[in-house]
Amino acid sequence: MINDSEHRNRGADFSRLEHEAAGRLLDVGAPDKLGNFSSGAELYSALADRILQLNEELRHVRSQLRSCDEVLTAIRRSILPQQLPSVPGLDLAVHFADADGAGGDFYDVRRVGSSQWAIVIADVSGHGLAAAAVVALVHALSNALQSQDVPPSPGAALALINEPLASRYLENTGRFVTAFVGLYDADAQVLTYASAGHPPPRLVRGNEVQRLSGLSGLPLGIDKTSEFRNKTLQLEPGDRLVLFTDGITESTNAAHEFFGDEHLDEVLSGPTATAADVLDRVVESVLTFRGGRPADDDETCLVAVARPVQQSAEAVM
Repeated sequence: MINDSEHRNRGADFSRLEHEAAGRLLDVGAPDKLGNFSSGAELYSALADRILQLNEELRHVRSQLRSCDEVLTAIRRSILPQQLPSVPGLDLAVHFADADGAGGDFYDVRRVGSSQWAIVIADVSGHGLAAAAVVALVHALSNALQSQDVPPSPGAALALINEPLASRYLENTGRFVTAFVGLYDADAQVLTYASAGHPPPRLVRGNEVQRLSGLSGLPLGIDKTSEFRNKTLQLEPGDRLVLFTDGITESTNAAHEFFGDEHLDEVLSGPTATAADVLDRVVESVLTFRGGRPADDDETCLVAVARPVQQSAEAVM
């Protein structure tokens, strides 16, 4: 049983903690300074005023964050292609969806030479304002490479972007960027590519699904000395190249199960004719798997289907 002395001690402790909390909230320092209030009513009136002030400050901060989110979301959307370009020898389609405001997914398809096109997909770790800011930074660094007469190989481009990220911009932040960069030669229909820790794209030839894996390279922003190896792929008419971020394979259902790589490969093995067909199968499968649950992460999927060169040249004319 608790005796009277223990009751008094506990009451004193509670009173002391209450005064310390009030002192911190009112920012008056030591609890004895609360003696400046002549009565409990004055003290609680001051506390009420302070709470109102803090609520107003909180509303102001939230308003600023919403404004920052809107600006960064607009910037990120402005650096994404407004529409995919017409690339000789390729049929293209893309799906891009923000999970909630500004995020970290990025993709691009752009001409970098007389017959060469860069195909890029990237994903910044985390979500929100910081991830969107890093996307803008990576885009600015990649744009700086466009001034070169001869575009660097994908591996060299990744190394050039990685060095300032790892040594300056992302150092000690815990942030990193996964990326896949392809350099497509439209004349030869050859894709040279490199990866920085990104989920392996899929090459679907007939009904066979291959993962373009086995590439060395840490994500960008971790080690400034990282090297990124190039590989080449000769595309054949009908080949389907599927690039995606982990928001696709890591989509979850009500049981918190991942959509997964095997499920994606199964979806891709089905018969399809166009890039839009492939993309629709992937997106619809992911939505069905989630069963109405909102996405936990941004989702990006970029599909390229190789066409006969003569057919593609006629389509561009």
